[in-house]
Amino acid sequence: MLATWHWHIEISSKCTLQCPRCARQEVPNGLVNTELDLEFFKRNFTPEFVLSNVEKITFCGDDGDPIYAHDLIPVIRYIKSIKPVEIVIVTNGSYKKIEWWHELGLSLTEQDTVHFSVDGWDNASNNQYRVNSDFESIMTGIRTLKSHSLCRLVWDAILFRFNEDRIDHMQTLARQLGMDGFQLTQSTKFGHIYKIYGQDDPLKPSSQSWTDTTRYKREMVKLSERGLNDAVSATNLRLYQQAMERPLMNFDSVIPLCEIGNKGLYIDAQGRLFPCCWVANRYNHNSEWQTLANQFNLRERTLLQVLDDSFWFMEFQKFNWSECKTKCTPVLLFDQKYATDW
Repeated sequence: MLATWHWHIEISSKCTLQCPRCARQEVPNGLVNTELDLEFFKRNFTPEFVLSNVEKITFCGDDGDPIYAHDLIPVIRYIKSIKPVEIVIVTNGSYKKIEWWHELGLSLTEQDTVHFSVDGWDNASNNQYRVNSDFESIMTGIRTLKSHSLCRLVWDAILFRFNEDRIDHMQTLARQLGMDGFQLTQSTKFGHIYKIYGQDDPLKPSSQSWTDTTRYKREMVKLSERGLNDAVSATNLRLYQQAMERPLMNFDSVIPLCEIGNKGLYIDAQGRLFPCCWVANRYNHNSEWQTLANQFNLRERTLLQVLDDSFWFMEFQKFNWSECKTKCTPVLLFDQKYATDW
């Protein structure tokens, strides 16, 4: 069964950046620049559904950045008016004004988290991958939230060759800014794994052991005494333990993360429901899911109608998809210290 307590929503597919290994740049022909408005959420995330199902919403896009959605703040306020749902925002943080960050900060509480995706330590270094980002406006966002909100702040970095010797420096900067965590991701998208990037891939870290071959690896360094949301972590661990107590569906070594909520059920900016963002990306190997998702468009059917579709109880529950076999966490490697994906 799908776990409906955690939702991963791409509220906007719009973005100001041109990161070279983002789907926006690599498969631009399938890109649809759009966003989800407040009325979409009122129609699908009704008070009854939120109260009985939802504990956490992660706003993060495959193509876009949530801060460029016109209704992001009204949507957060709407959800919070129903129930104190945990909100997680993952953003590059560029080009918003102090006033906007102030308004966002007032909408968030101590159980919420904003992740700033920053791979450098100044504008020049950050633009080596986060092309067209603006470092100073990112720092403005961090400082404004720090001074006007109780929300947690996390610096997210991907390990590249250009920053591998400056990780400690970036952590120090994050600590000086008063942030609560520093999250380092070891990516898979380098030349020794994907031939399209070439063996002389300039972004690839100097050691192949600093990359991953299937699912990315993440390590979180705590910079303050504040930790994960205890209630949300407890839900994830309870469902994980229940899954451990019975035979697994189709393959013995993997717990489907959409079944326990570690990976939130994914709604893209077109309003289509996917089991996770891994099957939603627009690369050729996911063309089948792109076709399937048109049946599950929440602009045309309500969320409850889609979740009642027999597909989720029959075909999907086989978990016989390539992403399930390569991305989901093997049972013996499930790390309870980091029970949720953000």
